Amino acid sequence: MLLIHRVVRREIGQLPDQLRAAAGDPARAARLTTHANEMLDFLHTHHTGEDELLWPVLRPRVELESELIDRMEAQHHQIAAAVADVRRDLATWSPTADADVAERMASRLEGVHGVLIEHLAEEESRILPLVSTHFSEEEWGQLGKHGFGAIPGKRRLVILGHILEEADEAERKQFLKLVPPPARVAYRLIGRRQHAKETGAIRN
Repeated sequence: MLLIHRVVRREIGQLPDQLRAAAGDPARAARLTTHANEMLDFLHTHHTGEDELLWPVLRPRVELESELIDRMEAQHHQIAAAVADVRRDLATWSPTADADVAERMASRLEGVHGVLIEHLAEEESRILPLVSTHFSEEEWGQLGKHGFGAIPGKRRLVILGHILEEADEAERKQFLKLVPPPARVAYRLIGRRQHAKETGAIRN
């Protein structure tokens, strides 16, 4: 989960400046709209996995932490509402790349990122220790399956690139153990270059 959190922090954190930079450039705005929607989907999948598979299981096992879980769920709702506003703007933005709309989306995403920084830090410091004690390996594995299953097949290699981007060597080896061997080979032969090409077009 720590690697997933890094992706969320990095990609959501970069979007505001990327949106501002694309203002007035419809071609760049179109590329960025696709990327932004994919990253917002990634965030949504992460949160729905927790809402469906983490909180309902954890809550009855850690009764003294109900206030913490309530706060986590409330932050999910807060983030989802702001993201819905951004998505409405993204749906019509790219043909004009209007600067005012870009600024509105950027400001909202800066707010989302601020909440995420607090939210993810508390998940890592307080929720993950509870999970290690109160979750079985099978239950934890269901979260990973949920996340992987929600990614369209043709996008999995690029998303894998996002996940591995900031992993150290030990983290990379550990995460790749969860990836089927054919996908590991495909990432090495195709996915790494595809990820580099796409991120280069977005970030430069």
